Amino acid sequence: RLARSLPPASIVKMKTPLAGVKAISQPYASFGGALREDDGALSRRAAERLRHRNRAITGWDYERLLLQEFPAVYRVKCIPHASPASWLAPGHVMLVVVPDLRQRPAQDPLQPRVDLDTLERIRSHLLARCGPQTQIHVRNPGYRPVQLDFKLRLRAGYGFNFYGPETERALQQALSRWAFEGDAALGFGGRVVRSQLLDFVEALPWVDFVT
Repeated sequence: RLARSLPPASIVKMKTPLAGVKAISQPYASFGGALREDDGALSRRAAERLRHRNRAITGWDYERLLLQEFPAVYRVKCIPHASPASWLAPGHVMLVVVPDLRQRPAQDPLQPRVDLDTLERIRSHLLARCGPQTQIHVRNPGYRPVQLDFKLRLRAGYGFNFYGPETERALQQALSRWAFEGDAALGFGGRVVRSQLLDFVEALPWVDFVT
């Protein structure tokens, strides 16, 4: 149960009542917590510490230092010699972070982002462990929306007013699994193949054919 954040309105009263506290309100989900370290996590952390020695030199060092300190970050990609203005910027390091949706529900599940405060704390944490000449940039990933334009004929007995939005919802779930499935991974890159999307729509039980 500690692997996921505590939903809003889960805490309604104090374990030990206090006369000066009239009511308890939990408007947001919990955040910032981490599971107790087990033997496997201890061995992994020890091996990583022996390799980077709490100093950020290579891209691997930046990624492991960030993931160890910030449990709310699920994945990170380090891009050396890159800045927001150029992909060829010596002395600059850019880190793209993806939040852990299991820890804190995103406002927009189709495009989850890390909040600005966490981005600044990540930058400060890494600046203290890299060379003084290094300039660090931490940002959220850039999501590319996919727009589909097609016509379809439904099978007999299926109304379009209901199954039209169902088709759109099924496509969103296929393209953004992380927003609908708790265990789905959100990675970097990826390809969208037109023939696969066409086959997916045609395989829906209420679709007769697509043009």
